[in-house]
Amino acid sequence: MKGRRRERVESLLKREISDIVAFEIDKPKGVSFATISAVSLSKDGRKAVVYVSALRMEEAAVMVDVLNRAAGYIHHLLGKRLRMKVVPRPEFKIAPDINVIPGDVL
Repeated sequence: MKGRRRERVESLLKREISDIVAFEIDKPKGVSFATISAVSLSKDGRKAVVYVSALRMEEAAVMVDVLNRAAGYIHHLLGKRLRMKVVPRPEFKIAPDINVIPGDVL
């Protein structure tokens, strides 16, 4: 994909996945707040790495695990919402910019 189109698709995916996570996916106990911080699209547009951040590192790890188990369902919902020939398959990871709050146990 070319540069500008890739940016637009990444922005669209971030918005739609954030909406799906907020309203369609049940959050596990202990996760008070989790957000989609960034989306990185592969060169061919078939895979998207979605970065998740939360207030604590443990919450982010739990949420990433839940989202990776629900990746097929999220892909299905994206296919219904987006008008694209190839809908990228999401893979969730913890955002690298999470700051460790003093007192957190890793």
